Amino acid sequence: MRAMSYAMVGGIAVRHQFQYLGNIFFKNIFLVIVLFIFASIWRVVFAGQAVIAGFTMVQTLWYLSFTEIPEMGKSRMMTPIQEEIKSGSIAYTLIRPYNYVLFYLSRGLGESLVNAFPMLIIGFGVSSLMVGLLPGYFTAILPGLLLISGGLMLNLLLQIIIGLLAFWMEESTPVYWIIQKAVFILGGLFFPIDFFPPWLAGISKALPFAYITYWPARAIVDFDFQIWIRVLGGQMMYGLLFFAGASILFRSGMKRLESNGG
Repeated sequence: MRAMSYAMVGGIAVRHQFQYLGNIFFKNIFLVIVLFIFASIWRVVFAGQAVIAGFTMVQTLWYLSFTEIPEMGKSRMMTPIQEEIKSGSIAYTLIRPYNYVLFYLSRGLGESLVNAFPMLIIGFGVSSLMVGLLPGYFTAILPGLLLISGGLMLNLLLQIIIGLLAFWMEESTPVYWIIQKAVFILGGLFFPIDFFPPWLAGISKALPFAYITYWPARAIVDFDFQIWIRVLGGQMMYGLLFFAGASILFRSGMKRLESNGG
């Protein structure tokens, strides 16, 4: 299956997801509530001080509007993978001419990019209303969207890895809960990692969770081309590692399935 075929898989997922665009907008009312609550919190926290850990109040709220996209916008690819493994239908992939990991990554990216579109619009509207337009927004947003897409890709690869763990675990959802909380905390979902104690911030910034949420948002709210290049490189590195890990899990799981007569 060639690269164009995987692009077509993603395209089909985009068209399918666009049918539910109105529902996606409605579901993102939660994002409006989150931004409203944190805008109120940051007004209190930043009272009397313009900058905390290198971030202004405006940057901090806009940061949240961007970090929510790779987390809330991701498609739950672990669910269909788990179901295929539990039902045994995954065995049919042996006769299908495609890479299993790339197939689900392409499908997930297509669905997730459509999910991200309303969030970007809602985040822009609510953040602008609450704290004003982010300085340099129109300079940073296009290169920043590539990093947000990279964050979605990493999150999807983690979803695929978690789903494939169902070869060995009857239910791998608890692993997802743990990873999700790691993204929340160590990925700086709700506030910048720079607010952490220096020792914890240093560790967190090097972890893959930061490349899902923190680094893409950080690169947009205070755009610097050198940082952008570094973040893109980090996402590519972790993306390759996650893809290799998912591929190994898939091959090992299929061998286990064959040896058990499934």
